[in-house]
Amino acid sequence: MDRDDARDKPPAETPAELWTEGAERMAEAFRQLAATFAAPPAAAGTTVPGTAAARAWGEQLAASFASLGRLQGEFAGRLLENLPAAARERLGVGAFSQLERLARTRWEDEAARFGRLPELLAERAERTGPVDPERLARLMQTAAAELKADLEALSPEQFVPDLGRLAQSFGRVLSGAPAADDRRRVDRFLEAAAVKLRYGSEYYADPTATKVGPTPRDLVHREGRIELYRYRSASRPTPKSARPVLLVYSVINKPYILDLLPGFSFVEHLLDQGLDPYLIEWGPVVPGDRETTLDSYIDPGIHGCVEHIRRTRKVARVPLFGHCIGGNLALLYAAQHPETVDRLVTLTTPVTAADGGVVALWTDRDLFPVDAIVDACGHMPAKLIRYTFMAIKPYYELLKWKMFIDGLADDRTMGLFLPIDRWANENVDIPGEVFRKFIDEVFHSDRFRHGRTKIHGWPADPRAITCPLLNLAATRDWIVPLESARVLNDLVGSAEKEFVPIEGAHVGIMIDPRARPLWTKMSDFLRQTPPARKPPPRKRAAPPKRAAAPKRTAPPKRAPAKARPSGRSGRSS
Repeated sequence: MDRDDARDKPPAETPAELWTEGAERMAEAFRQLAATFAAPPAAAGTTVPGTAAARAWGEQLAASFASLGRLQGEFAGRLLENLPAAARERLGVGAFSQLERLARTRWEDEAARFGRLPELLAERAERTGPVDPERLARLMQTAAAELKADLEALSPEQFVPDLGRLAQSFGRVLSGAPAADDRRRVDRFLEAAAVKLRYGSEYYADPTATKVGPTPRDLVHREGRIELYRYRSASRPTPKSARPVLLVYSVINKPYILDLLPGFSFVEHLLDQGLDPYLIEWGPVVPGDRETTLDSYIDPGIHGCVEHIRRTRKVARVPLFGHCIGGNLALLYAAQHPETVDRLVTLTTPVTAADGGVVALWTDRDLFPVDAIVDACGHMPAKLIRYTFMAIKPYYELLKWKMFIDGLADDRTMGLFLPIDRWANENVDIPGEVFRKFIDEVFHSDRFRHGRTKIHGWPADPRAITCPLLNLAATRDWIVPLESARVLNDLVGSAEKEFVPIEGAHVGIMIDPRARPLWTKMSDFLRQTPPARKPPPRKRAAPPKRAAAPKRTAPPKRAPAKARPSGRSGRSS
Protein backbone atom coordinates (compact mmCIF):
# COMPACT_ATOMS: atom_id res chain seq x y z
CA MET A 1 0.00 0.00 0.00
CA ASP A 2 1.69 3.23 -1.12
CA ARG A 3 1.04 6.65 0.36
CA ASP A 4 -1.41 7.73 -2.36
CA ASP A 5 -3.49 4.59 -1.80
CA ALA A 6 -3.42 5.24 1.94
CA ARG A 7 -4.73 8.78 1.42
CA ASP A 8 -7.52 7.61 -0.89
CA LYS A 9 -8.58 4.76 1.39
CA PRO A 10 -11.56 5.62 3.63
CA PRO A 11 -10.81 5.73 7.37
CA ALA A 12 -11.23 2.53 9.37
CA GLU A 13 -14.62 2.32 11.07
CA THR A 14 -14.66 -1.00 12.93
CA PRO A 15 -12.04 -2.40 15.33
CA ALA A 16 -11.33 -5.14 12.79
CA GLU A 17 -10.56 -2.59 10.08
CA LEU A 18 -8.69 -0.40 12.54
CA TRP A 19 -6.29 -3.08 13.77
CA THR A 20 -5.73 -4.45 10.29
CA GLU A 21 -4.98 -0.95 9.04
CA GLY A 22 -2.58 -0.40 11.93
CA ALA A 23 -0.69 -3.58 11.09
CA GLU A 24 -0.53 -2.61 7.41
CA ARG A 25 0.82 0.84 8.25
CA MET A 26 3.49 -0.56 10.53
CA ALA A 27 4.51 -3.11 7.91
CA GLU A 28 4.68 -0.37 5.26
CA ALA A 29 6.90 1.75 7.50
CA PHE A 30 9.32 -1.12 7.85
CA ARG A 31 9.21 -1.81 4.11
CA GLN A 32 10.26 1.81 3.54
CA LEU A 33 13.15 1.32 5.92
CA ALA A 34 14.27 -1.83 4.13
CA ALA A 35 14.05 0.02 0.80
CA THR A 36 16.38 2.66 2.21
CA PHE A 37 19.00 -0.01 2.79
CA ALA A 38 18.47 -1.46 -0.66
CA ALA A 39 19.07 1.86 -2.45
CA PRO A 40 22.58 2.20 -3.94
CA PRO A 41 24.72 4.97 -2.47
CA ALA A 42 24.79 8.03 -4.73
CA ALA A 43 28.55 8.42 -4.74
CA ALA A 44 29.66 4.84 -5.26
CA GLY A 45 26.91 3.81 -7.65
CA THR A 46 27.00 0.24 -6.32
CA THR A 47 24.55 -1.81 -4.32
CA VAL A 48 24.76 -1.36 -0.57
CA PRO A 49 26.06 -4.49 1.22
CA GLY A 50 23.23 -6.35 2.88
CA THR A 51 20.60 -5.50 0.26
CA ALA A 52 19.32 -9.07 0.04
CA ALA A 53 19.21 -9.38 3.81
CA ALA A 54 17.32 -6.10 4.11
CA ARG A 55 14.75 -7.16 1.53
CA ALA A 56 14.29 -10.55 3.20
CA TRP A 57 13.87 -8.83 6.53
CA GLY A 58 11.28 -6.43 5.15
CA GLU A 59 9.20 -9.24 3.66
CA GLN A 60 9.43 -11.33 6.81
CA LEU A 61 8.39 -8.47 9.05
CA ALA A 62 5.53 -7.52 6.73
CA ALA A 63 4.27 -11.12 6.91
CA SER A 64 4.47 -11.03 10.70
CA PHE A 65 2.42 -7.86 10.93
CA ALA A 66 -0.08 -9.22 8.42
CA SER A 67 -0.56 -12.24 10.68
CA LEU A 68 -1.01 -9.94 13.63
CA GLY A 69 -3.55 -7.87 11.74
CA ARG A 70 -5.61 -10.97 10.93
CA LEU A 71 -5.59 -12.10 14.56
CA GLN A 72 -6.56 -8.64 15.75
CA GLY A 73 -9.30 -8.37 13.15
CA GLU A 74 -10.81 -11.72 14.11
CA PHE A 75 -10.72 -10.77 17.78
CA ALA A 76 -12.35 -7.40 17.25
CA GLY A 77 -15.01 -8.81 14.97
CA ARG A 78 -16.02 -11.44 17.52
CA LEU A 79 -16.12 -8.81 20.26
CA LEU A 80 -18.79 -6.78 18.48
CA GLU A 81 -20.69 -9.73 17.01
CA ASN A 82 -21.19 -11.40 20.41
CA LEU A 83 -22.36 -8.35 22.33
CA PRO A 84 -26.14 -7.94 22.13
CA ALA A 85 -27.61 -4.70 20.87
CA ALA A 86 -28.91 -3.91 24.35
CA ALA A 87 -25.39 -4.17 25.74
CA ARG A 88 -24.08 -1.76 23.13
CA GLU A 89 -26.88 0.65 23.96
CA ARG A 90 -26.14 0.39 27.70
CA LEU A 91 -22.47 1.05 27.07
CA GLY A 92 -23.33 4.23 25.22
CA VAL A 93 -23.89 5.14 21.60
CA GLY A 94 -20.49 6.76 21.10
CA ALA A 95 -18.42 4.57 23.40
CA PHE A 96 -17.13 2.08 20.86
CA SER A 97 -16.37 4.74 18.28
CA GLN A 98 -14.50 6.76 20.91
CA LEU A 99 -12.45 3.71 21.90
CA GLU A 100 -11.69 3.09 18.24
CA ARG A 101 -10.48 6.67 17.82
CA LEU A 102 -8.24 6.38 20.87
CA ALA A 103 -6.75 3.14 19.62
CA ARG A 104 -6.34 4.53 16.11
CA THR A 105 -4.41 7.50 17.53
CA ARG A 106 -2.00 5.17 19.32
CA TRP A 107 -1.43 3.16 16.15
CA GLU A 108 -1.00 6.24 13.97
CA ASP A 109 1.44 7.89 16.37
CA GLU A 110 3.66 4.84 16.52
CA ALA A 111 3.35 4.08 12.80
CA ALA A 112 4.38 7.65 12.06
CA ARG A 113 7.34 7.38 14.41
CA PHE A 114 8.57 4.18 12.82
CA GLY A 115 7.78 5.52 9.38
CA ARG A 116 10.22 8.41 9.95
CA LEU A 117 13.13 6.03 10.52
CA PRO A 118 14.43 6.30 6.94
CA GLU A 119 14.34 10.09 7.19
CA LEU A 120 16.07 10.04 10.59
CA LEU A 121 18.73 7.68 9.26
CA ALA A 122 19.37 9.97 6.31
CA GLU A 123 19.67 12.99 8.61
CA ARG A 124 22.03 11.10 10.88
CA ALA A 125 24.15 9.99 7.93
CA GLU A 126 24.57 13.62 6.87
CA ARG A 127 25.81 14.55 10.34
CA THR A 128 27.89 11.57 11.40
CA GLY A 129 28.47 9.50 8.26
CA PRO A 130 26.58 6.53 6.83
CA VAL A 131 25.25 3.73 9.01
CA ASP A 132 26.25 0.12 8.41
CA PRO A 133 23.27 -1.29 6.46
CA GLU A 134 24.48 -4.87 6.70
CA ARG A 135 24.67 -4.70 10.48
CA LEU A 136 21.23 -3.10 10.73
CA ALA A 137 19.74 -5.63 8.33
CA ARG A 138 21.01 -8.49 10.51
CA LEU A 139 19.66 -6.79 13.61
CA MET A 140 16.27 -6.24 12.03
CA GLN A 141 16.08 -9.83 10.88
CA THR A 142 16.46 -10.94 14.50
CA ALA A 143 13.65 -8.58 15.51
CA ALA A 144 11.37 -9.91 12.78
CA ALA A 145 12.21 -13.48 13.74
CA GLU A 146 11.28 -12.75 17.37
CA LEU A 147 7.94 -11.24 16.39
CA LYS A 148 7.22 -14.10 14.02
CA ALA A 149 8.08 -16.71 16.65
CA ASP A 150 5.83 -14.97 19.17
CA LEU A 151 2.87 -14.99 16.79
CA GLU A 152 3.40 -18.58 15.71
CA ALA A 153 3.50 -19.68 19.36
CA LEU A 154 0.12 -18.08 20.05
CA SER A 155 -2.96 -19.79 18.71
CA PRO A 156 -5.92 -17.63 17.66
CA GLU A 157 -7.90 -19.04 20.60
CA GLN A 158 -5.52 -17.32 23.01
CA PHE A 159 -6.77 -13.96 21.74
CA VAL A 160 -10.49 -14.72 22.01
CA PRO A 161 -12.19 -14.23 25.39
CA ASP A 162 -15.43 -15.89 26.41
CA LEU A 163 -17.76 -13.15 25.25
CA GLY A 164 -20.80 -15.39 25.52
CA ARG A 165 -20.81 -15.14 29.31
CA LEU A 166 -20.50 -11.35 29.12
CA ALA A 167 -23.39 -11.15 26.67
CA GLN A 168 -25.57 -13.39 28.87
CA SER A 169 -24.72 -11.30 31.95
CA PHE A 170 -25.72 -8.13 30.12
CA GLY A 171 -29.00 -9.75 29.17
CA ARG A 172 -29.80 -10.84 32.73
CA VAL A 173 -28.85 -7.42 34.16
CA LEU A 174 -31.08 -5.64 31.66
CA SER A 175 -33.96 -8.04 32.34
CA GLY A 176 -33.72 -7.29 36.07
CA ALA A 177 -32.76 -10.80 37.22
CA PRO A 178 -28.97 -10.86 37.51
CA ALA A 179 -26.92 -13.19 39.66
CA ALA A 180 -24.03 -11.79 41.69
CA ASP A 181 -21.52 -12.86 39.02
CA ASP A 182 -23.59 -11.15 36.33
CA ARG A 183 -23.61 -7.87 38.23
CA ARG A 184 -19.83 -7.99 38.87
CA ARG A 185 -19.09 -8.86 35.26
CA VAL A 186 -21.23 -6.05 33.79
CA ASP A 187 -20.24 -3.40 36.34
CA ARG A 188 -16.53 -4.03 35.90
CA PHE A 189 -16.82 -4.03 32.12
CA LEU A 190 -18.65 -0.69 32.16
CA GLU A 191 -16.21 0.78 34.68
CA ALA A 192 -13.26 -0.23 32.50
CA ALA A 193 -14.95 1.25 29.42
CA ALA A 194 -15.39 4.55 31.26
CA VAL A 195 -11.72 4.48 32.35
CA LYS A 196 -10.61 3.87 28.75
CA LEU A 197 -12.67 6.79 27.52
CA ARG A 198 -11.14 9.05 30.17
CA TYR A 199 -7.48 7.98 30.18
CA GLY A 200 -6.80 6.01 27.00
CA SER A 201 -7.45 2.65 25.41
CA GLU A 202 -4.57 0.93 27.25
CA TYR A 203 -6.15 1.60 30.68
CA TYR A 204 -8.45 -0.69 32.64
CA ALA A 205 -7.95 0.58 36.20
CA ASP A 206 -8.76 4.08 37.41
CA PRO A 207 -5.43 5.27 38.86
CA THR A 208 -7.25 7.53 41.33
CA ALA A 209 -9.44 4.74 42.72
CA THR A 210 -7.23 1.62 42.63
CA LYS A 211 -5.44 1.15 45.94
CA VAL A 212 -1.76 0.15 46.01
CA GLY A 213 1.21 0.39 48.41
CA PRO A 214 -0.40 -0.81 51.66
CA THR A 215 2.72 -0.85 53.88
CA PRO A 216 3.13 2.23 56.11
CA ARG A 217 6.23 4.31 55.42
CA ASP A 218 7.82 7.54 56.61
CA LEU A 219 9.85 10.16 54.77
CA VAL A 220 13.18 10.21 56.63
CA HIS A 221 15.61 12.07 54.35
CA ARG A 222 15.85 14.30 51.28
CA GLU A 223 18.61 14.92 48.76
CA GLY A 224 17.26 17.71 46.56
CA ARG A 225 14.18 16.24 44.87
CA ILE A 226 15.17 12.70 45.86
CA GLU A 227 13.31 11.28 48.86
CA LEU A 228 14.20 8.38 51.15
CA TYR A 229 11.37 6.41 52.78
CA ARG A 230 11.56 3.90 55.62
CA TYR A 231 8.89 1.20 55.77
CA ARG A 232 7.42 -0.16 58.98
CA SER A 233 5.05 -2.94 59.92
CA ALA A 234 1.51 -1.91 60.77
CA SER A 235 1.33 -4.52 63.54
CA ARG A 236 4.71 -4.39 65.33
CA PRO A 237 7.67 -2.04 65.77
CA THR A 238 10.84 -2.64 63.79
CA PRO A 239 13.43 -4.32 66.04
CA LYS A 240 16.56 -2.28 66.66
CA SER A 241 18.57 -5.31 65.51
CA ALA A 242 16.84 -5.42 62.09
CA ARG A 243 19.35 -5.03 59.26
CA PRO A 244 18.63 -2.02 57.03
CA VAL A 245 18.44 -2.62 53.27
CA LEU A 246 18.15 0.08 50.61
CA LEU A 247 15.82 -0.58 47.68
CA VAL A 248 16.91 1.22 44.48
CA TYR A 249 14.09 0.97 41.96
CA SER A 250 13.98 1.79 38.25
CA VAL A 251 13.25 5.24 36.81
CA ILE A 252 10.53 4.29 34.28
CA ASN A 253 7.66 3.18 36.55
CA LYS A 254 6.67 3.89 40.12
CA PRO A 255 8.23 1.63 42.78
CA TYR A 256 5.03 0.43 44.42
CA ILE A 257 5.28 -2.77 42.38
CA LEU A 258 7.57 -3.76 45.28
CA ASP A 259 4.67 -3.09 47.66
CA LEU A 260 1.60 -3.78 45.54
CA LEU A 261 -0.96 -5.46 47.80
CA PRO A 262 -1.05 -7.42 51.07
CA GLY A 263 0.34 -10.85 50.21
CA PHE A 264 1.88 -9.47 47.02
CA SER A 265 4.42 -7.15 48.61
CA PHE A 266 8.16 -7.73 48.55
CA VAL A 267 8.49 -4.94 51.13
CA GLU A 268 6.06 -6.79 53.42
CA HIS A 269 8.14 -9.95 52.95
CA LEU A 270 11.36 -8.14 53.92
CA LEU A 271 9.72 -6.84 57.10
CA ASP A 272 8.45 -10.32 57.95
CA GLN A 273 12.00 -11.65 57.51
CA GLY A 274 13.37 -9.22 60.08
CA LEU A 275 14.84 -6.66 57.68
CA ASP A 276 14.44 -2.89 57.80
CA PRO A 277 13.64 -1.71 54.23
CA TYR A 278 14.29 1.79 52.91
CA LEU A 279 13.35 2.96 49.39
CA ILE A 280 14.47 5.82 47.16
CA GLU A 281 11.88 7.90 45.26
CA TRP A 282 13.55 9.89 42.47
CA GLY A 283 11.24 12.88 42.69
CA PRO A 284 9.35 14.99 40.13
CA VAL A 285 10.77 15.71 36.69
CA VAL A 286 11.12 19.26 35.42
CA PRO A 287 11.40 19.45 31.60
CA GLY A 288 14.59 21.16 30.52
CA ASP A 289 16.34 20.49 33.84
CA ARG A 290 20.07 20.06 33.14
CA GLU A 291 21.17 19.82 36.79
CA THR A 292 19.55 16.46 37.50
CA THR A 293 21.93 14.00 35.88
CA LEU A 294 22.86 10.35 36.14
CA ASP A 295 25.88 11.52 38.16
CA SER A 296 23.67 13.44 40.61
CA TYR A 297 21.50 10.33 41.09
CA ILE A 298 24.62 8.52 42.33
CA ASP A 299 26.16 11.36 44.35
CA PRO A 300 24.61 13.08 46.21
CA GLY A 301 21.48 10.94 45.53
CA ILE A 302 22.18 7.35 46.54
CA HIS A 303 25.28 8.35 48.50
CA GLY A 304 23.35 10.79 50.66
CA CYS A 305 20.69 8.16 51.38
CA VAL A 306 23.27 5.51 52.27
CA GLU A 307 25.07 7.98 54.54
CA HIS A 308 21.79 8.77 56.30
CA ILE A 309 21.16 5.06 56.94
CA ARG A 310 24.73 4.49 58.13
CA ARG A 311 24.54 7.46 60.48
CA THR A 312 21.09 6.84 61.96
CA ARG A 313 21.30 3.05 62.12
CA LYS A 314 24.96 3.05 63.20
CA VAL A 315 26.13 0.56 60.58
CA ALA A 316 29.33 0.61 58.55
CA ARG A 317 27.85 -0.83 55.36
CA VAL A 318 24.36 -1.14 53.85
CA PRO A 319 22.95 -3.96 51.67
CA LEU A 320 21.48 -2.76 48.34
CA PHE A 321 18.69 -4.19 46.19
CA GLY A 322 18.48 -2.87 42.60
CA HIS A 323 15.62 -3.64 40.20
CA CYS A 324 16.03 -3.12 36.43
CA ILE A 325 17.65 0.30 35.83
CA GLY A 326 17.77 0.68 39.60
CA GLY A 327 20.27 -2.17 39.49
CA ASN A 328 22.48 -0.11 37.16
CA LEU A 329 22.34 2.81 39.57
CA ALA A 330 23.18 0.55 42.51
CA LEU A 331 26.12 -0.92 40.55
CA LEU A 332 27.49 2.53 39.73
CA TYR A 333 27.25 3.50 43.37
CA ALA A 334 28.85 0.27 44.61
CA ALA A 335 31.69 0.74 42.12
CA GLN A 336 32.40 4.22 43.47
CA HIS A 337 31.75 3.51 47.14
CA PRO A 338 32.63 -0.16 47.76
CA GLU A 339 33.47 0.58 51.40
CA THR A 340 29.82 1.42 52.21
CA VAL A 341 28.05 -1.49 50.44
CA ASP A 342 27.65 -4.72 52.40
CA ARG A 343 26.09 -6.90 49.69
CA LEU A 344 24.16 -6.37 46.46
CA VAL A 345 21.13 -7.93 44.76
CA THR A 346 20.46 -7.06 41.11
CA LEU A 347 17.18 -8.15 39.54
CA THR A 348 16.61 -8.03 35.74
CA THR A 349 19.37 -5.44 35.33
CA PRO A 350 20.70 -4.74 31.80
CA VAL A 351 24.50 -4.58 31.70
CA THR A 352 24.95 -4.47 27.92
CA ALA A 353 22.83 -4.20 24.79
CA ALA A 354 21.03 -7.33 23.63
CA ASP A 355 22.60 -9.12 20.66
CA GLY A 356 19.33 -9.15 18.74
CA GLY A 357 15.57 -8.93 18.97
CA VAL A 358 13.13 -6.06 19.12
CA VAL A 359 14.65 -4.32 22.15
CA ALA A 360 18.09 -4.37 20.53
CA LEU A 361 16.47 -2.73 17.49
CA TRP A 362 14.75 -0.09 19.62
CA THR A 363 17.89 0.83 21.59
CA ASP A 364 20.33 0.66 18.67
CA ARG A 365 22.57 3.70 18.35
CA ASP A 366 21.64 4.20 14.67
CA LEU A 367 17.88 3.84 15.17
CA PHE A 368 17.07 5.34 18.57
CA PRO A 369 17.36 9.16 18.36
CA VAL A 370 17.65 9.70 22.11
CA ASP A 371 19.39 13.07 21.73
CA ALA A 372 16.69 14.38 19.41
CA ILE A 373 13.92 13.25 21.80
CA VAL A 374 15.54 14.73 24.89
CA ASP A 375 16.47 17.97 23.13
CA ALA A 376 12.93 18.38 21.78
CA CYS A 377 11.05 17.44 24.96
CA GLY A 378 13.51 18.46 27.67
CA HIS A 379 13.11 15.00 29.21
CA MET A 380 12.23 11.45 28.19
CA PRO A 381 8.41 11.24 28.13
CA ALA A 382 7.24 8.18 30.00
CA LYS A 383 4.35 7.53 27.65
CA LEU A 384 6.67 7.44 24.66
CA ILE A 385 8.38 4.41 26.19
CA ARG A 386 5.02 2.85 27.09
CA TYR A 387 3.52 3.31 23.62
CA THR A 388 6.70 2.17 21.92
CA PHE A 389 6.65 -1.09 23.86
CA MET A 390 2.96 -1.48 23.01
CA ALA A 391 3.74 -0.96 19.33
CA ILE A 392 6.67 -3.39 19.40
CA LYS A 393 4.48 -6.23 20.70
CA PRO A 394 0.86 -5.07 20.47
CA TYR A 395 -0.51 -8.60 20.73
CA TYR A 396 0.35 -8.52 24.45
CA GLU A 397 -2.41 -5.92 24.80
CA LEU A 398 -4.85 -8.36 23.20
CA LEU A 399 -3.82 -11.13 25.57
CA LYS A 400 -4.37 -8.70 28.41
CA TRP A 401 -7.86 -7.92 27.08
CA LYS A 402 -8.72 -11.63 27.08
CA MET A 403 -7.47 -11.98 30.66
CA PHE A 404 -9.66 -9.05 31.67
CA ILE A 405 -12.83 -10.33 29.98
CA ASP A 406 -12.39 -13.89 31.25
CA GLY A 407 -11.70 -12.75 34.83
CA LEU A 408 -14.42 -10.11 35.21
CA ALA A 409 -16.50 -12.06 37.74
CA ASP A 410 -13.52 -13.37 39.75
CA ASP A 411 -12.74 -11.09 42.69
CA ARG A 412 -9.27 -12.57 43.26
CA THR A 413 -8.26 -12.25 39.61
CA MET A 414 -9.50 -8.68 39.29
CA GLY A 415 -8.11 -7.76 42.71
CA LEU A 416 -4.62 -8.33 41.30
CA PHE A 417 -5.28 -7.42 37.64
CA LEU A 418 -6.37 -3.83 38.32
CA PRO A 419 -3.44 -2.79 40.60
CA ILE A 420 -0.98 -4.26 38.08
CA ASP A 421 -2.72 -2.36 35.29
CA ARG A 422 -2.49 0.87 37.28
CA TRP A 423 1.25 0.29 37.78
CA ALA A 424 1.84 -0.56 34.10
CA ASN A 425 0.19 2.67 32.97
CA GLU A 426 1.34 5.03 35.73
CA ASN A 427 4.60 5.75 33.96
CA VAL A 428 7.19 8.26 35.11
CA ASP A 429 8.94 10.89 33.00
CA ILE A 430 12.74 10.59 33.17
CA PRO A 431 15.09 13.58 33.50
CA GLY A 432 16.70 14.15 30.12
CA GLU A 433 20.32 14.00 31.25
CA VAL A 434 19.69 10.89 33.34
CA PHE A 435 18.18 9.03 30.40
CA ARG A 436 20.66 10.32 27.82
CA LYS A 437 23.72 9.13 29.73
CA PHE A 438 22.16 5.83 30.80
CA ILE A 439 21.25 4.85 27.23
CA ASP A 440 24.65 5.89 25.92
CA GLU A 441 26.70 4.16 28.64
CA VAL A 442 24.77 0.88 28.65
CA PHE A 443 23.42 0.45 25.12
CA HIS A 444 25.08 2.79 22.62
CA SER A 445 28.75 2.94 23.66
CA ASP A 446 28.88 -0.16 25.93
CA ARG A 447 31.18 1.77 28.29
CA PHE A 448 29.31 0.48 31.35
CA ARG A 449 30.26 -3.13 30.64
CA HIS A 450 33.87 -2.22 29.94
CA GLY A 451 34.28 -0.21 33.12
CA ARG A 452 34.73 3.12 31.35
CA THR A 453 31.71 4.93 32.77
CA LYS A 454 32.63 7.92 34.92
CA ILE A 455 30.63 9.66 37.62
CA HIS A 456 31.76 13.23 38.35
CA GLY A 457 34.98 12.41 36.53
CA TRP A 458 35.78 9.36 38.66
CA PRO A 459 35.77 5.82 37.18
CA ALA A 460 32.83 3.56 38.10
CA ASP A 461 34.36 0.20 37.15
CA PRO A 462 32.40 -2.96 38.08
CA ARG A 463 35.74 -4.57 38.96
CA ALA A 464 35.85 -2.29 42.00
CA ILE A 465 32.75 -4.03 43.41
CA THR A 466 33.95 -6.60 45.93
CA CYS A 467 30.85 -7.23 48.07
CA PRO A 468 28.84 -10.47 47.68
CA LEU A 469 26.58 -10.32 44.62
CA LEU A 470 23.30 -12.10 43.85
CA ASN A 471 22.31 -11.47 40.22
CA LEU A 472 18.90 -12.65 38.99
CA ALA A 473 17.36 -12.52 35.51
CA ALA A 474 14.23 -13.96 33.88
CA THR A 475 14.36 -16.55 31.12
CA ARG A 476 11.37 -15.06 29.25
CA ASP A 477 12.32 -11.42 29.71
CA TRP A 478 12.31 -9.75 26.28
CA ILE A 479 13.04 -6.33 27.82
CA VAL A 480 16.26 -7.42 29.58
CA PRO A 481 17.34 -10.66 27.89
CA LEU A 482 19.13 -13.25 29.99
CA GLU A 483 22.55 -12.70 28.46
CA SER A 484 22.31 -8.94 28.91
CA ALA A 485 22.15 -9.51 32.67
CA ARG A 486 24.33 -12.62 33.00
CA VAL A 487 27.56 -10.89 31.94
CA LEU A 488 27.62 -8.89 35.18
CA ASN A 489 29.05 -11.87 37.05
CA ASP A 490 32.09 -11.86 34.76
CA LEU A 491 32.75 -8.17 35.45
CA VAL A 492 32.59 -7.64 39.22
CA GLY A 493 35.54 -8.22 41.53
CA SER A 494 33.40 -10.05 44.11
CA ALA A 495 34.72 -13.35 45.40
CA GLU A 496 31.18 -14.42 46.34
CA LYS A 497 28.78 -14.09 43.41
CA GLU A 498 25.87 -16.09 42.01
CA PHE A 499 23.78 -15.81 38.87
CA VAL A 500 20.23 -17.18 39.11
CA PRO A 501 18.11 -17.62 35.94
CA ILE A 502 14.41 -17.42 36.81
CA GLU A 503 11.55 -18.94 34.87
CA GLY A 504 9.37 -15.94 34.15
CA ALA A 505 9.13 -12.49 32.60
CA HIS A 506 10.43 -9.04 33.47
CA VAL A 507 7.90 -7.99 36.11
CA GLY A 508 6.34 -11.32 37.11
CA ILE A 509 9.04 -12.05 39.68
CA MET A 510 7.63 -9.32 41.90
CA ILE A 511 3.99 -10.46 41.70
CA ASP A 512 3.87 -14.14 40.73
CA PRO A 513 3.10 -16.38 43.76
CA ARG A 514 5.40 -19.02 42.25
CA ALA A 515 8.32 -16.63 42.80
CA ARG A 516 7.99 -16.63 46.61
CA PRO A 517 10.97 -19.00 47.09
CA LEU A 518 13.07 -16.45 45.19
CA TRP A 519 11.90 -13.72 47.55
CA THR A 520 13.19 -15.87 50.41
CA LYS A 521 16.47 -16.45 48.61
CA MET A 522 16.93 -12.69 48.19
CA SER A 523 15.94 -11.82 51.76
CA ASP A 524 18.19 -14.57 53.18
CA PHE A 525 21.06 -13.18 51.14
CA LEU A 526 20.40 -9.60 52.29
CA ARG A 527 20.07 -10.69 55.91
CA GLN A 528 23.42 -12.42 56.13
CA THR A 529 25.81 -10.75 58.55
CA PRO A 530 29.31 -10.19 57.23
CA PRO A 531 32.32 -11.22 59.32
CA ALA A 532 33.57 -8.52 61.65
CA ARG A 533 36.29 -6.50 59.96
CA LYS A 534 37.37 -2.96 59.49
CA PRO A 535 36.05 -1.27 56.37
CA PRO A 536 38.78 -1.32 53.71
CA PRO A 537 40.35 2.03 52.93
CA ARG A 538 38.63 3.75 50.08
CA LYS A 539 40.69 3.59 46.92
CA ARG A 540 39.98 5.36 43.70
CA ALA A 541 41.68 5.16 40.38
CA ALA A 542 43.28 8.48 39.49
CA PRO A 543 41.26 10.63 37.10
CA PRO A 544 42.72 11.45 33.70
CA LYS A 545 45.89 13.55 33.76
CA ARG A 546 44.96 17.14 33.32
CA ALA A 547 44.41 19.55 36.21
CA ALA A 548 44.86 18.32 39.76
CA ALA A 549 42.23 15.79 40.79
CA PRO A 550 39.27 17.61 42.32
CA LYS A 551 38.65 17.14 46.01
CA ARG A 552 35.21 15.68 46.64
CA THR A 553 34.69 17.44 49.98
CA ALA A 554 35.83 20.93 49.02
CA PRO A 555 35.55 21.69 45.31
CA PRO A 556 37.56 24.65 44.02
CA LYS A 557 35.75 27.92 43.53
CA ARG A 558 36.41 27.74 39.80
CA ALA A 559 36.76 24.39 38.02
CA PRO A 560 39.87 24.01 35.82
CA ALA A 561 39.27 23.99 32.08
CA LYS A 562 37.42 20.85 30.95
CA ALA A 563 37.38 19.43 34.48
CA ARG A 564 34.13 17.97 35.83
CA PRO A 565 32.78 19.42 39.09
CA SER A 566 32.96 17.39 42.28
CA GLY A 567 30.14 15.16 43.42
CA ARG A 568 28.25 17.67 45.53
CA SER A 569 27.90 20.18 42.70
CA GLY A 570 25.67 17.67 40.90
CA ARG A 571 22.96 17.99 43.56
CA SER A 572 19.49 18.43 42.15
CA SER A 573 17.59 21.40 43.43
